[in-house]
Amino acid sequence: MKALAAFSLALGLAAAAHAAGPGAPMHAGRGFHEGPPMDRSLFPPDLILSNQIALGLTDDQTAAIKKMINETHQKVIDAQTSLQRTTEQLHTELSATKINEAAALSFATQAMDLEQQIKTAHMTLLIRIKNLLTPDQIGKAAALRPAVDDSQMKMRRPDADAPPEE
Repeated sequence: MKALAAFSLALGLAAAAHAAGPGAPMHAGRGFHEGPPMDRSLFPPDLILSNQIALGLTDDQTAAIKKMINETHQKVIDAQTSLQRTTEQLHTELSATKINEAAALSFATQAMDLEQQIKTAHMTLLIRIKNLLTPDQIGKAAALRPAVDDSQMKMRRPDADAPPEE
C-alpha cells in the first residue's frame, strides 16, 4: 500500500509540474485554489485513496481507481524504460567529437515523444479519477486539499518579498 501511495504522489506531482509549464514556479504568488486550472480542478490519486471514507467512495470506485493506477503505472514504466534507452543513445551521439546531427535529433525527438506519452498518461489518470467521482465527492475532495499559506509561499519563492517587476 505504501508503494501505491508513493506512486500516486509521484503521479500527482509530475502532473502538477507538467501543468505549471517548464520553469514555472508552482502556485507563483497564488494560493493553491488560485493556481493553474489543474490545481483546483483535478485530484491526485493519493488524496482520493487516502480519504476513501471521508469522500464516501464505493468499493467499485476504489477498485476502478486502483485499476487505473496500475494501468497507468505499467504504461509509464514501459515509456520510462524506453526513454532511458533513448537518452543513453542520445548521450552517446552528443559525446562524439563530431555529432551526427540527424541521429542526435532523431534520438532527441524520440525522447521528447516518450516524455509526452508519460505526461499524457498522468493527465489521463487524473481526468479519469475525477470523472469517476460524484459531484458531492468532488466538493469534498476539493475541501480536503491543503491550502498554501504565505509562509509556505515564501519558502518556495525566495523573491516573495521583492517588488513586482515593471
